[in-house]
Amino acid sequence: MSSDTLSVSSDVSDLSDVEDAGAVTNVGEMKIIDIPSASRDAGSSDEGSTDSRERLSDCQSKPESYGGHKGKSKKSRKIRSKDGKIIDLTPPEELLEKAEARARFLETKNKPAEAMKEYMRCTALSRLVYGDGHWQLASSHVNLAYAYLNLRGLPQQANQHAEMARTLLLSGLHTTESPEVKQQLYSTLQLMYYVFGRAYTMLKKYPLMILQKNSLTVSYTFSDAEQNLAKAEKITTEKGRGISKEKRKEARDMNIKITLAMAKLYANQNKHALGQSYYEKTISLIEEHHGRGSLQLIPVYQDMGKLEQSKGQHANQDQAVEAFLQAHTIAVDKYSGQSEEVADTAHKLALAYSESATAEAEMAAEQYLQESLGILQVVHGPHHPRTLTVQDDLCRLLLRTERSEEAVSVLKTLIAAKSETFGEWSEEVGDSYKLFGSIQMSQGHLEKALKNFKKCHNIQCNLYGATHRKSKATQNTIDMLLQSPVLAAKEGQTKAGQLKSRPRFNATIATSSPAGGSKSYMD
Repeated sequence: MSSDTLSVSSDVSDLSDVEDAGAVTNVGEMKIIDIPSASRDAGSSDEGSTDSRERLSDCQSKPESYGGHKGKSKKSRKIRSKDGKIIDLTPPEELLEKAEARARFLETKNKPAEAMKEYMRCTALSRLVYGDGHWQLASSHVNLAYAYLNLRGLPQQANQHAEMARTLLLSGLHTTESPEVKQQLYSTLQLMYYVFGRAYTMLKKYPLMILQKNSLTVSYTFSDAEQNLAKAEKITTEKGRGISKEKRKEARDMNIKITLAMAKLYANQNKHALGQSYYEKTISLIEEHHGRGSLQLIPVYQDMGKLEQSKGQHANQDQAVEAFLQAHTIAVDKYSGQSEEVADTAHKLALAYSESATAEAEMAAEQYLQESLGILQVVHGPHHPRTLTVQDDLCRLLLRTERSEEAVSVLKTLIAAKSETFGEWSEEVGDSYKLFGSIQMSQGHLEKALKNFKKCHNIQCNLYGATHRKSKATQNTIDMLLQSPVLAAKEGQTKAGQLKSRPRFNATIATSSPAGGSKSYMD
């Protein structure tokens, strides 16, 4: 039998003794070197090698689903001590296998907190099984980093565990016993760089800086996010050469994730052309491997629509609407008519239509807002926050189309529902009072507008304080309204107005002689 030795190092000089024996492959800053060895003699050494390979294969095999091991059931390894305590004698290799299966199972069941605990347990068990310097421990750290990123949305913690994995992978030589193990190491490197890229993007470590600029050359330092995603993309090419049929689906899915991550990075950098090309590449890959109606296309189409809208006055609103419409069409086709997903895509499509300043677009926006509102009222009820958000957008759309009476009717209902859901002294209620006051001021009902602006100001002062910028802006509006002689006269007639205009109280009493009328002893 022959075995491969795989080396991961950042220093090429350390590998000078083995470079002549095999092929050198660059993976980002790392060097992966394949060194074929001579066949071993039959005997005890070959048997030991076979046993070690069997043990490694058993430890690396991962069950497809959680629910027990296939084949014969294993006997319980738990015993009861003399003092009545139960001691679990299950080997850590079996505990690691079960923990990995549970983690994947809980992740598919959308239980992030429980899945995170299992991924942490996998990291601890990997240290027991493989030791501190083994690449499988690095693989566990990478999986935990990906879980922090994907399940919890915590890029800082993900970056920390990915750094631990990189330190382990750069610490020395990592031998492999089979091509499958080599592919697993490639997958670990690929996922590690992907986690780095996504974490740096979320942490906004992606601006480009000019190093030098003269008449001949312009050189840049690539951002941390772009560097790591480029390495992950390169490993995709290297990994695809000898991949097995069983792992092709996993490799295709990872390629889609990396391409989408590149698209999001360029979108955040306002590189619209590159972002558009990577979004189109992502859509092409998803349609090729999962079909034209795949649910994975919905967020991609929506992100592509947002990218087009981010161009500002240069945006092609029709192209943005088309992207959101594609997402809504897929949602309607895949989900039932009264599903939350259809309501969400309809709401985003309505907001995209509302960006266009045409009567047809505003009619379409109202239609999809009504569709989303009807679904959410059935699914969540009239007082759910998402229902109230759609009602708020509908009210503002009615104001844009100069249908003030309908907007006021919706707004009155909205204020009552927000007071019940968020509380009378909530920010949401305060914003509605401010909008109500703006409508009444535009209609010439200054006294009613002043009343609603005061309600808004009281809520803002209670939440933020009188010196907050929002409170000051509302107070400026109130002062502007009080410049009207009619409102100023009515404000002065009220008790609050009289108290406000009364001179400030002074506790000092000015007298010409000492109290009591007695003369000073100095007189």
